[in-house]
Amino acid sequence: MSALDDLYEAFADVPHPVNLEGCPCCVAPDEGRPLLSRPVRDLAAADLARYAAKAMSTWGGPEEFRHFAPRLLDLAAEDAFGWPDAEIVFAKLGEAGWRDWPQRGAVEAFLRAFWTRTLATHPARPSAATALCALAGAGPDMDPYLDEWGALASGPALRHLHEFASEELIWRRGRPRLSNAFWDVSSGPYRQVVEWLAGGPAYAAVSAAFARMEDEPALRLLADIEDLLRPNSP
Repeated sequence: MSALDDLYEAFADVPHPVNLEGCPCCVAPDEGRPLLSRPVRDLAAADLARYAAKAMSTWGGPEEFRHFAPRLLDLAAEDAFGWPDAEIVFAKLGEAGWRDWPQRGAVEAFLRAFWTRTLATHPARPSAATALCALAGAGPDMDPYLDEWGALASGPALRHLHEFASEELIWRRGRPRLSNAFWDVSSGPYRQVVEWLAGGPAYAAVSAAFARMEDEPALRLLADIEDLLRPNSP
């Protein structure tokens, strides 16, 4: 089975919420009833979007979120919500404490598969920049994702790195930052990504790729990335 099928199967035994109460100022008394009346996998993005944006802040708690988690991740990974953005949905996964769930292994496998799929296609939807920020919001160790990207095992992965370095990485007085407003700049995952980009590992990966690639367009992208990773890049 796929990582997505495994995800749904892992959550199949999660207790079904009796109700889905929210803040009375923000959520109507029976607004959650339609979400509880159908199998989770049958819920469309339009059904879940409002809950996805309000979950655990003004609507329900971590246990209710765990019930909907596989469908929320499935839809967010497909960029199916107009709102909320994938970064918001994945961050709520981290807020819900998924690493303490019995389904942790299935969630980890899904997150890894989501990133692998992202790197395999360019352009991707959501983009690699969105996907990486979303994964950071979920709160995992970023090293496995960065190591996979650093292998530059495909042309799409290389193009994603070029796009990320040119559009997301910003240098100010020799100091790097990431432009996506959803990044928690005080978090460990943010520091991991910035240090990977600006601290040497990404640069080393690009240098290693030079030695094994002969395709001229790819070599030009690698040269551009090297320039973009230098502190004085515009």
